[in-house]
Amino acid sequence: MPRPLLAACCAAALLAAPAAVAQAQSAPKPAVTTPNPMKDAAERTRSALQLAPAARPEDVRSIDSLIGALYDVISGPAGQARDWTRFRSLFHPGAQMIPIRRPKDGKGAAATPFTPDDYATSAAVAFDKRGFFEKETRREVSGYGDMVQVLSAYETREVASGPVMATGVNSLQLVFDGQRWWILNIAWTDDKAAGVPVPKVFTRK
Repeated sequence: MPRPLLAACCAAALLAAPAAVAQAQSAPKPAVTTPNPMKDAAERTRSALQLAPAARPEDVRSIDSLIGALYDVISGPAGQARDWTRFRSLFHPGAQMIPIRRPKDGKGAAATPFTPDDYATSAAVAFDKRGFFEKETRREVSGYGDMVQVLSAYETREVASGPVMATGVNSLQLVFDGQRWWILNIAWTDDKAAGVPVPKVFTRK
C-alpha cells in the first residue's frame, strides 16, 4: 500500500477510535437479575398446585373431614388396593412425612423425612401382604390464623377388630387456603419408638 494511503487510513482509525470508545461507554449495561428464592418457590408451588390431584370436597372441607380421610384412606385388609390418588390429594405440594424413631443405642431420636409419594410406593407393597388399620383415639388442636397444629393419638391393628399392635401420636401441620384444608407435614412416633406409653395429656414431661 502506498505510504500516503497508509497514513490516511491510520489517521482515520485514530479519529474513529475515541468515538467508538465513547459509544461503548454510553451503551446501556445489561440488567443484572438478582435471584429471588422466595419468588421462585412461589412459582413452583403455583405450578405444583395446578398438577395436584383434585380432592373430594367432603375430604377437605374441615379439620375433622381431612383427618378422617387420612386415617380412612390408609386403612384396609391385606391385599386391598388403597386409593393413592385420594391420599395424595390431601397433601399440599412439598409436604413431608416424618417418622421419629429411637436409634438402637436409645439416645435421642432420628427423623427420616420422605414424601407422600414415597409413602404410597412403600406402603402399597406392605399393605399387599398384611392388613393395616389406623384409628384416631383422641385429638388436641391449636392454631393461629389459617395454620393449625393437631396432635392426633392413634392405635394400629392388622385386623379391624383385632388386637392393638401399636399406639402413637401423629403431629400434623394443616393450612386453610380459603377454599380447602391441606396437610403441610406429618411427623409421628409410637410407644415402641418413644419408649413410653402414649399419655392422656400430650404435654412433654
